Amino acid sequence: MRKLLLASHAYLAKGVLSSLEMIMGKQEQVDVICAYTEDPYDLRAEIQKRLDALDEQDELIVVTDAFGGSVNNEFMSVVGSCGKKVHLVCGMNLSLAINLCEGRDENGETAEIIRTCLNDARDSLKYCNDLLEAEEAADEEF
Repeated sequence: MRKLLLASHAYLAKGVLSSLEMIMGKQEQVDVICAYTEDPYDLRAEIQKRLDALDEQDELIVVTDAFGGSVNNEFMSVVGSCGKKVHLVCGMNLSLAINLCEGRDENGETAEIIRTCLNDARDSLKYCNDLLEAEEAADEEF
């Protein structure tokens, strides 16, 4: 089973999950780590708890908030040697989370599904002022 873990500094992951569930309904296979929201906080222990909960056939897709940030770095230090099927993605946003949830049950290689979801999420990033200006220019031509 493919599972999704959203991991962020503070409550970004929880907010993305809240929005995701508002749009798509309850997501049983999605979990969150909201790092550093308690003092003291042991991120490595939280990560290990999620890894220990995986069954042998499970695949975990982890989405972190910021490349080079402590949450992503901690996952980077664990994923390669954990002995589990873990895919680490950076750049959390709602569009990516929706795409991953929609693709989670698809047949095919998880890595390819993730790559497709990343491309789709990139395509959703827009500077809307440019779109508005293009629309105004098109309207002026008619």
